Amino acid sequence: MIGQFPWEPFPQDEPEPKGPDPIHRTAYQSALTAADAYRSVRLALRREDGVVRVGNRFVAEERYRQVAFIALGNAAPSMALAALHALGDRLTQGFLAGPEPVPGEIPFQGTVVPPGLPGYVGSEGVVRASTEIAEGLGPEDLLLLLVSPGALRALCRPPTGVSDEEFGRLFASASAAGATGREVGLLARTLGEGGVGGRLAAAAQRVDVATFVVERGDGPGLVGGGPVEPTSRAERTEARAVLDRLQLTSTLPASVLGRLTAAAEGPAIPSRVARPVVVAAPSDALRAGADAVFDRGWTSRLAFLEIREPAVQAAETFLSRAEELVRAENLTSESRTKGVAVFAMTTLGLPEGVDEGPALSAFLGRAATLLRRREMSVGLYRTGGAIGATPFPPAAVVGPPSDPKTKVRPGRARALPMRPGITDVGALAVALCGLPRVAGAESA
Repeated sequence: MIGQFPWEPFPQDEPEPKGPDPIHRTAYQSALTAADAYRSVRLALRREDGVVRVGNRFVAEERYRQVAFIALGNAAPSMALAALHALGDRLTQGFLAGPEPVPGEIPFQGTVVPPGLPGYVGSEGVVRASTEIAEGLGPEDLLLLLVSPGALRALCRPPTGVSDEEFGRLFASASAAGATGREVGLLARTLGEGGVGGRLAAAAQRVDVATFVVERGDGPGLVGGGPVEPTSRAERTEARAVLDRLQLTSTLPASVLGRLTAAAEGPAIPSRVARPVVVAAPSDALRAGADAVFDRGWTSRLAFLEIREPAVQAAETFLSRAEELVRAENLTSESRTKGVAVFAMTTLGLPEGVDEGPALSAFLGRAATLLRRREMSVGLYRTGGAIGATPFPPAAVVGPPSDPKTKVRPGRARALPMRPGITDVGALAVALCGLPRVAGAESA
């Protein structure tokens, strides 16, 4: 559910973060605020003095008879609420689908789509409701398509001749055989039906369509299976190569494999469907987190824009690079900085819409075994909120506290709080290395 302050991930009148990990919390809160789906949609959708800004366009308010929205994915409530606050009574109909119930502030219907891989039987209802809205709008109307990671499970239907269970097993087998999260999304986009591969846009034959996307670094065309982007020949060729590499080609009927041929054609996209506008991305979280820590007197360094490896390998890659960057700074107790903060975004190798909790635990567990400096700690922060398996926190830290005056139990991860349902631009990894401690004294 969206919390007490749906327009801010964290209340702005909160005091400076305290406790054992104030620097980690500063990075976390700043990253989430910058990539917040509500804030991002409000910037892209404005109504003022008879003019409506819709992404990159400005139109007269009277241009549209009615405005409808479809909000899909982990950030669906935040994005829908932003549209409601921006347009008010101009919104005449809407539909939401995501891992949380529709908040009471939003007077429209929706359905809960639990985290998981494509092949969800409930996607049939989501596709039907979304298609009915798109088909029912006319030339004087506007459809806002609000898409965030997690929308793939809601929009992807199995191809003709394949059941939901068989389709779900295909993706589970692909993941188990070593497919990356991006490759799983590619298979769903190229093999699936429903609303993926441009099919939702194809249903909107007579209406203006504006698409706002929150993405994790794979590109706007892959989020939700690309509801307004038809598949390309290169994507179909790559998908066939992935199936061959994973030895899964024989598990699909010939009619389904035919979708991956060079001659296969996707649906035609109506001319009134605009290109997607990315409103929040991993770079937003990275930049804000690094700037906030820099403002607290730390040296900020970028390790990677994106780590796509599975959790354990991602931890090894991140810690190895963090050690290199810290070593290059040659910190001493006299350095004119409070320490070095190293940043990276990661998908943990997971497809969109899958609960990141277990992978978060695996990442931090491996990171804890790799720490070689008594001044270094590592945090991993989910930007998708506290969804999915409840035993796993949205964010946690291992290693010594960033406040040297605070005592913590060694070897124990410490959870950081956040408000659920904010956005989903992946997970932010931060390594903090304070100044070497002088015997008998505390670090600066």
